[in-house]
Amino acid sequence: MKFLGIFLSAILLAGCSGAHKKGTSKFDDYDALQVDQMVGNKVSSGVIQKTIVCLNARRESRRVTAITNISVVQVTNQTVTAVTNQTVSVATNFLFTVMTNLAPLTPGPLPAPGAENAVATSPPETNAVLAATNTGPALSTNVTVSLAANQSATTSPNQTAANSQLVRTINNQFTTSSNNLTIAVMTNLIVSADTNQTVNYVTNSSIASITNIVITPTNLLAYDYFLYTEMTPPADFTLASGESLILLVDGVRYGFAQGQSGTAFVGRRNFMSGLYRVPPEVLVAIANAKDVRIRFKGVNSVVERTMNDSSKQNFKTFLVRYFSTEPTLESPKKKMATAVAPAEVATR
Repeated sequence: MKFLGIFLSAILLAGCSGAHKKGTSKFDDYDALQVDQMVGNKVSSGVIQKTIVCLNARRESRRVTAITNISVVQVTNQTVTAVTNQTVSVATNFLFTVMTNLAPLTPGPLPAPGAENAVATSPPETNAVLAATNTGPALSTNVTVSLAANQSATTSPNQTAANSQLVRTINNQFTTSSNNLTIAVMTNLIVSADTNQTVNYVTNSSIASITNIVITPTNLLAYDYFLYTEMTPPADFTLASGESLILLVDGVRYGFAQGQSGTAFVGRRNFMSGLYRVPPEVLVAIANAKDVRIRFKGVNSVVERTMNDSSKQNFKTFLVRYFSTEPTLESPKKKMATAVAPAEVATR
């Protein structure tokens, strides 16, 4: 008798006899969200199994009011360019002059005749020698050095200019006179350095304002699709983080990580439950597939199953029943109040 009780309990737990395999639908008043899902869709056909795996489809429907998303992006591109123009000019002027001057001889003075012996007629002939008179030797030197420097600068909002000028002059003169010969040597050296530096500042500022406005229509129905898994794992099995559910649907691999529901999610007792957000195409692919293989990745082990035909048929029935028409997002209590209200008014 004891063995029979354990056997019946195992059948009740493993066979998911009380579960709604073809689908259930309920409305959550707190979150204004309708949940359509399967429960207890066992993937393997064994009667008594220690590890039970159920793969269920789930859809959450909610109504979205008008959402306006305004995004304003300002992009400023500022470029400062400094252009430097520097000109250095050096000019040297060197003048070397030599002058030679030879003066003629200057005769000496004649002897004065006596007053007594003066004759009114022609002067008497004489053989006296005239002596040349020369100037004495002379030497003169003159050196002149002059320096002139000039600096100037100008500044404007977009330009800076600087000018530096340096002029050096060296004048050297040497003159000597001897025996009516004059020699003059003159040297004149002028060095001029002129530096001009101009810096131009060019600033380019480009400001672009981009405004994107996205408006979602009012009362739009939004859907979230999930795979709801139920499993009684081995004692040493711990579900891995990240991509923990892997499906091979007719050879096509799908990997999913656990997602979060838009409403309160409570799994069945004695089962390790999980939600995996998936695209709706995956649910259709499972319902129409010929071969579906399932793997749960654990930290130290894996649980693998092959989906039977009955489980895939439950998927197809659920999709035909709940996905063919749009859900009515309204609480059953509100529907009942709406239906009763006219009668109350009539009674009054």
